[in-house]
Amino acid sequence: MIFKGVSCSGGDGHDSRKFGDPGPPGHWICAAHSLAHLKSGKRVVLLKREQPNCKDERRAHTHTERMKEQISVPVTLMRGGTSKAVFLAQRDVPSDPQALQRFLLALFGSPDVRQIDGLGGADILTSKCAIIGPASRPDADIDYTFVQIGIDQPSVSFEIVCGNISSATGVYALQERLIPVQEPATTVRVHNTNTGKILRMVVQCAHGEPRVEGDTEVDGVPAKGAEIALDYSGTSGATTGRLLPTGQARDSVYVSKLGREIPVSIVDVGTACVFIRAADLGVTGMELPGQLGSDIYEMAEEVRRWAAHRCNLPASGTLTPYQILIGQAQDYRTIGGDRIVESTEIDFVARMVLNGGAMHKAFPGGGSVCLSVAAQIAGTIPAEARGSHAGPTRIRIGHPSGVIGIFANVARAADDEWAVREVHFTRTARRLFDGTAYVRRALLEVA
Repeated sequence: MIFKGVSCSGGDGHDSRKFGDPGPPGHWICAAHSLAHLKSGKRVVLLKREQPNCKDERRAHTHTERMKEQISVPVTLMRGGTSKAVFLAQRDVPSDPQALQRFLLALFGSPDVRQIDGLGGADILTSKCAIIGPASRPDADIDYTFVQIGIDQPSVSFEIVCGNISSATGVYALQERLIPVQEPATTVRVHNTNTGKILRMVVQCAHGEPRVEGDTEVDGVPAKGAEIALDYSGTSGATTGRLLPTGQARDSVYVSKLGREIPVSIVDVGTACVFIRAADLGVTGMELPGQLGSDIYEMAEEVRRWAAHRCNLPASGTLTPYQILIGQAQDYRTIGGDRIVESTEIDFVARMVLNGGAMHKAFPGGGSVCLSVAAQIAGTIPAEARGSHAGPTRIRIGHPSGVIGIFANVARAADDEWAVREVHFTRTARRLFDGTAYVRRALLEVA
């Protein structure tokens, strides 16, 4: 565990050990460095104790001595946009990457389709975790590591940033006093360790804390709330290193079930996405969760695997690039059944589908950022569906729960390459619960 009074710089004071080596008492490594080693497969380094430098004033957590078969950990449940996540302080999670995976699976109750023995919500929008700690670089206020926990599979993915949950990180940091509150608004610089990018957000504040009430509506969230303005302008190439990973606005991929090639576009801002014409898979793009056949998911996954290989992404990944079906703007009824989205309200319809036969019930924040940028790049599938690539403008995305608008400014740079000048959107977020979770020790042991 990382406790208050322990610092990690990734530099001096490290000694090399393999993953899983116990090391001497009082030696630790922070979650950000654990993630880096987990991705690279390098040897883990363990950090010696130094002087206290943590800005979080909460008392360090210690396991309850009387509990022999369970360990306890402080948790916070937060909603960010249309998702929910368990928030953990960096100091309270295992430092060893493999131990971290076992810990998160046990905490969430995975693998189990109901996640009945853990905190998971049995849904891709709620089986999420955010690990927050002091900033590990000078241009940030906090570190944020996002983890997507598998539901019926024992998977722990560090592939994506999660735009919805990122909107709650600033609120959490302010409430935990990791950074001082400034009224009427506080700008928070968040270092996302998954991508190495800096996210900027403006959190509305009053009475010494982040505001909850406001006039901002987010389709897929029942109540209005205080606006959180997110700036993702600096996230180009977050997954692959390039805005257009293949160097082209459009590529062709052979789909075995169709027996032919179809055009796709791969764009990388916030989170890498591969955009597919819904019509090329025989659907409209306005379908709701549960309305697509298994063959559609299989074809989309074949495209995703091809795109991952084309972008030199690890074959072990299951989430990136996001698979986004795009269709012409058309009237459709939302998942709640109480609203008709008219074609005049949107630029196109979009559906995110996932390996295993699931559809996002709203739309991912990182995916919406990428889609808004793609819609302003000539020749892409989204620009084609929109009927123009003109900008800067606010792109209106029709998704299962309603509409999300993302402002983007994309233009050609001096080298004639497309470049993102600006992209931002708004969300709401709220702290839902603070408490103590209990994890079975037996599930933390190496099999």
